[in-house]
Amino acid sequence: MFERLILCATHDRLIAGRWRFGRLRGIEIFANQPQGHLEFTEFLMHHHYIPTYLMVDALEEDFHLEVLPHTSGRSRKELLQRKLNQVYRGNTFKAAQFLNRERDKRRDDRFLFVALSNTESLQPWLEALIGQQVPLAGVYSLPMVSQLLLHKLKFKANDILLSEQLSSGLRQSYLNQGRLRVSRLVQIPPEAYQQISYFHLVETDKARLYLLSQRLIARDTSLRVVVLTPAEDAEQISRNIQQEQGLQCEHIDLARLAKGSGLSLEQVRQLPELVHMQLLARGHRPDNLAPEPLVKTYRMEFLRKGLVLSALIVAILGLLLTLLYLAQAVEDVKQLNELAVETRQQEQRYNEIANNFPATPIQGMDLHVAASVHDAILKQAASPARMMQVLGTVMDQMGNIQLNRLRWVVSQDLGIKDEANAVATQPAQSAAPGEIAYQIGFMTGEIRGFNGDYRAALETVHRFAEALKADGAVQEATVMQQPVNVSSYSSLQGSTTDERTARNEKAVFKLKLVLKPETGPSEAGPGAPP
Repeated sequence: MFERLILCATHDRLIAGRWRFGRLRGIEIFANQPQGHLEFTEFLMHHHYIPTYLMVDALEEDFHLEVLPHTSGRSRKELLQRKLNQVYRGNTFKAAQFLNRERDKRRDDRFLFVALSNTESLQPWLEALIGQQVPLAGVYSLPMVSQLLLHKLKFKANDILLSEQLSSGLRQSYLNQGRLRVSRLVQIPPEAYQQISYFHLVETDKARLYLLSQRLIARDTSLRVVVLTPAEDAEQISRNIQQEQGLQCEHIDLARLAKGSGLSLEQVRQLPELVHMQLLARGHRPDNLAPEPLVKTYRMEFLRKGLVLSALIVAILGLLLTLLYLAQAVEDVKQLNELAVETRQQEQRYNEIANNFPATPIQGMDLHVAASVHDAILKQAASPARMMQVLGTVMDQMGNIQLNRLRWVVSQDLGIKDEANAVATQPAQSAAPGEIAYQIGFMTGEIRGFNGDYRAALETVHRFAEALKADGAVQEATVMQQPVNVSSYSSLQGSTTDERTARNEKAVFKLKLVLKPETGPSEAGPGAPP
């Protein structure tokens, strides 16, 4: 994934460079001859697994400007493919580079169609790549890579003529607004190297005349010439063009360019194409000229390596999680052992303390129940103690009164009735704000030693009620049932002289007692328990 094979094919040779982590590791040059083809095939046998990028410096190229309706996405791709097939019907390597949009109302898209017109010299290299199933990522045109080189060097001008002296010849490319429009390659005769400055001057004039004839520039266009040459007199070449042609001209500092590209100056002087190959190796790639079937192997290999890398990442994450869980488990076991030791120590201390406890005749559960009942009694906000105290004081004075039943309630309703099946005590009712809660008691009693004298019994009950009323804590004491039925509708039966009957009769009475509210906090507070 971090190693790339960059190829540069010219009409007479193939330059192969191996890059690893963006650095050039080795260069091989193969002549465009049968022996060179065999050597290249053997070379690929050792590097057939490396992603490969092929850059072509072709003598015969075609550049065509096309204006198409503005589209995007899949529609644009289909439109461009259809138009390319119409313009370059018999060409295999072709691409469309977007330039800009028209300024009229339709805002159409402007494209530069690029194609390799003659690929005869390229076929042996392609056959070797296909035969070894090398993952070919794409085929690129060198002048389109030169366009990226100018962007990197930050040359900004409306019209630029880039003149590059390469090992294949003199490549001159015209760029408008930073976009390639046309390019041509001129082979340099051996004798011309003796007067390379003059050769540059002549070819620059030819290129300017060609641009004028194609109406790509006007006579008053300010054309900027940029010279890239390994010749030592690059500055003199630039000066001659500026003086003779009257054009603004400057040269690219080859030493600075080599240093910025991570290449040695000697390598760049021998093979200026290495600068363009370095751009491809570091990810600066123009539009791909290769058809879909030619890059299928690369895409499948890229997908395979992506899956392998994903599986490796998942495996590493799984291993890290396993180690994390294992460390956590070891820590949990350690803490569990520490807690077990601490538990045993606490149990031992508990047993030692429990063995020193004094003996008690009461079981621990009974003590717990008793303590719970005691706490519940203490939490009572109201109790019948006051009612019992009042009754007990009066009954101590009248020893012939016997208490059989006492129902005690706390209520705001003074008219509450006694019920035969009611429990002895009722829960205290919550008093609303501003209301008074009264303690009400319903007493059922009888006269001890009753001998049948009902008059005496009535007087005793009357005196008992009056004695209760005399207590300052009593608000109301009412006799609800006399010890005899005094209704005029009832009939009297039996004999008063019958001693046995008199002994079996009981003087039972009922009495309702209401205590005055205390001046302190109410005994029947909200939520008071029974």
